[in-house]
Amino acid sequence: MPRPSLHIIDDDEEACAEIASALRASGYDCSWATSAERMTGPGDRDPDILLLDLSLPGMDGFQVIKRLAGEGRRSHVIVASGQEHRIIQAAVRYARDVGLSILGALEKPYSIHSLLALAEKGASPVRSTPDDQAALIDKLLGSDAIGQQARTVFQSKRRLSDGSIVGYEALLRLSADGVAINPEAIFDARIEMAHQIALTRKVLDDALQFLSSLRDAGTHTTVSVNCTPAILCTGDLPEIVFEALERWQMPAGTLMIEITENAAIESFHEVASAACRLAMRDCGISIDDFGRGTTSLERLFDLPLTELKIDKEIFWKCFDGYEPSGLLKEVVHYCEERGITSTVEGIETVAHFDFATSLGAQCGQGYLWDWPSPAVVLSGPQANVSLGG
Repeated sequence: MPRPSLHIIDDDEEACAEIASALRASGYDCSWATSAERMTGPGDRDPDILLLDLSLPGMDGFQVIKRLAGEGRRSHVIVASGQEHRIIQAAVRYARDVGLSILGALEKPYSIHSLLALAEKGASPVRSTPDDQAALIDKLLGSDAIGQQARTVFQSKRRLSDGSIVGYEALLRLSADGVAINPEAIFDARIEMAHQIALTRKVLDDALQFLSSLRDAGTHTTVSVNCTPAILCTGDLPEIVFEALERWQMPAGTLMIEITENAAIESFHEVASAACRLAMRDCGISIDDFGRGTTSLERLFDLPLTELKIDKEIFWKCFDGYEPSGLLKEVVHYCEERGITSTVEGIETVAHFDFATSLGAQCGQGYLWDWPSPAVVLSGPQANVSLGG
């Protein structure tokens, strides 16, 4: 797979040349400019990744961020600066608020290894607009090719106390014409439920096949599969789940169903009933992205939860001081009292790890340890990798 293109905006010409040389040696198509006057790569194309220094002549980084958003630029952005940590994090937060795709931040001086680690997160094609996504989905549905374009990747969940792998999350990836499609656009009300169920079935089957390969290699763990409330409440889902478990000869306790929190749940009691049907057969039940949707702690009493995953955006807001950390401590304490595993999403730095640990959370997930990878890369005996491994 070709490396993404990367464009550097930094007023230090010597640093630009050095970074560009190192990136090209690693296979990246790299260009650079010493001012914000040129924010595109060769041929005036949006680069896949934009490495932006906050201190620029004539236009500071915050102004550049505003301009990028206003022009509808679709590049992933890495913020890099010698400014103090609070300023860098404020820039990251502002960029996310105005709709830019942020891969992360680097504090100068940083290593090429650190830059490459963030750049790998942007190895997928440039993100598309909602209109692009809708057109591509319609094209795929019309050609019945959507299942062929879908693939499943996996990311580990880690125990915070020792960094050991406690499970994996199966994640859907879909692309067409070189453009990555946001999975949320697929699991949207306007998409026929039959297509949504077909993709969920594929991810479930891939997840259990991956789990089976790990078991054959001597590793026994769990795997999680995302499921929208709408799909959960269809009468077909339990049968699909149980048939897949039987096909791969995996016990139900090795499978976790993560109920996504990206939309309001219209009939919570219906969702709870559907979750209970799966829990009665020993499947784990998790709330994914808690804090992003509308489910309150009180509503969770109705669910037979095994795990609660704290949304990365909420975690980052508390980490950056935009929200009080007491909010998360209350959630973690709630889980601890009821025997529910608390998992923090979006752990990308050692500082994130330390903050999640201070909250008392049991598990974490994020780019600090790994990013989603195909099963073929992960199959085989899995070492329990410690922090930073």
